[in-house]
Amino acid sequence: MNIRELIENRVTSDPDKIYLYFEDQEITYAEFNRSINRLSNQLLSCGIQKGDRFAIYLPNCPEYLYTWFALNKIGALEVPINVALKGNEVHYILEHSEAKGIILHADFVSTIDSIRSELPELVNLVVVGSTEKMNGKTTYNEFIGNSSPESPPSARITDNDPAGMMYTSGTTGRPKGVMFSHKAWRLTAEAYVYTVGIRPDDRVMTSNPLYHINAQAYSVLGSLTAGASLILIPKFSRSRVIEQTRQYGATILVLVQALTPWVWSRPVMDTDGDNTVRTVIAGNWPPEIYKKFEERFNVTNQTIYSSTESPMGLMGPRGGTVPRKVGGIGVPSEHPDPSVKNEYRVVDSNGAETEPGEVGEIIIRNPALMLGYYRDPERTAEVMKDGWFHTGDQAYRDEEKYFFFVGRTKNVIRRRGELVSPNEIEGVINRHPKVHESAVIGVESGLGAGEEEIKAYILLKEGETVTPDEVFSWCSDNLGEFKVPRYLEFRDEFPRSSIGRIQKKELKKEKEDLTKGCFDRLKL
Repeated sequence: MNIRELIENRVTSDPDKIYLYFEDQEITYAEFNRSINRLSNQLLSCGIQKGDRFAIYLPNCPEYLYTWFALNKIGALEVPINVALKGNEVHYILEHSEAKGIILHADFVSTIDSIRSELPELVNLVVVGSTEKMNGKTTYNEFIGNSSPESPPSARITDNDPAGMMYTSGTTGRPKGVMFSHKAWRLTAEAYVYTVGIRPDDRVMTSNPLYHINAQAYSVLGSLTAGASLILIPKFSRSRVIEQTRQYGATILVLVQALTPWVWSRPVMDTDGDNTVRTVIAGNWPPEIYKKFEERFNVTNQTIYSSTESPMGLMGPRGGTVPRKVGGIGVPSEHPDPSVKNEYRVVDSNGAETEPGEVGEIIIRNPALMLGYYRDPERTAEVMKDGWFHTGDQAYRDEEKYFFFVGRTKNVIRRRGELVSPNEIEGVINRHPKVHESAVIGVESGLGAGEEEIKAYILLKEGETVTPDEVFSWCSDNLGEFKVPRYLEFRDEFPRSSIGRIQKKELKKEKEDLTKGCFDRLKL
């Protein structure tokens, strides 16, 4: 079953059921499908065909879902763009993906205008969130116009045809376009629904951004697969999240790892446990709050570990088959069809499986792995070996084969649930005309679960001066907000290796609290 068939089967079986709750909108399965069809037919009339790439540059909104599924209905590929990215970052994705069009929010028109002349392939530009044409672009309502709400002509879409291309954070160089198939999305959603125990009467609520794998593969496709309802929240609010679950009657709440401490830090209320939520799903929960969170909010916690390349992940065991272990990330999620194998191993540097308690690299083999990195066979070959995806993540298993995450071998910083490349930030800072050299590291954030803040060390060119505000503004102009350093320290010299490389390990040893004695962007 491809994604088109999944949607249309749901419409056939339960057309009048509310599928999507968004702010004050309640959209049935049938209405949802008609909106998708109108856009599908219009895209076809504009020459978008099977195999074409088309970008989506939108915050959480119904139009995002319509665009994604409209493309999949005609066999085209969605190319999600993180709304926090800036001009040069967006330019790379659009150019590398060879996107033939983009549906974007009015807030991002200026970003696209600044790079459009360099993107000759980008010929279809549609704006959501405006009723007036902006620099000659078509508004969304004008674009769909009188397009037919009937199903578009059937395209021959196989299980292994690509459904989309999602770009990584570029933690080891340029972002990579991860190609995933209809089959990968379908199997992932089926395993997720089976492992979590999502039912048709459930309402799955998330504020996770739709341009990430988490919201797409789990909340959206999970709710569709189960025949359940989706509550899509535009943006996470710590002060309102529990109230929103009551407002919409949410039974499943899906968060990113970084948000669980935020929810926990809400002022304690006698009514915290009075909500409709049965299960809260998030990443590697901070061990110190895991049980307390369940007791306070009267919920069951569920863990998940996955990546863009391997969405069928590790999760807390299904239905209590094995006790969930505090501090662990789980066991391989199960698929209802026992012939679908989801295999995870921990191996040493020689590829041999480690003994219980011994740290090694997580490798994965299942039929939902990525098709490969777009236009990058070399990097695909680096991580895909004999059918196994090599994650670069370190973990160990206990005697009962429960996985525990240790860290990353890759040079990355995890900030607010995003993976950030220090190399990318250093490249931006080093382009500043007054900067000679920089080094970027992650420092303790206090949020637990591996979350960090970003700190930049800067060595200026001889005779130059610059204010912290100038550096932070430079970064803000050239990087997505989540990549902008919070802390800044000026240096007269760096500790270096025998061949002149900056020794970041030595920087981290210089003082116990690396945030002291430096500039804090949030306090300037």
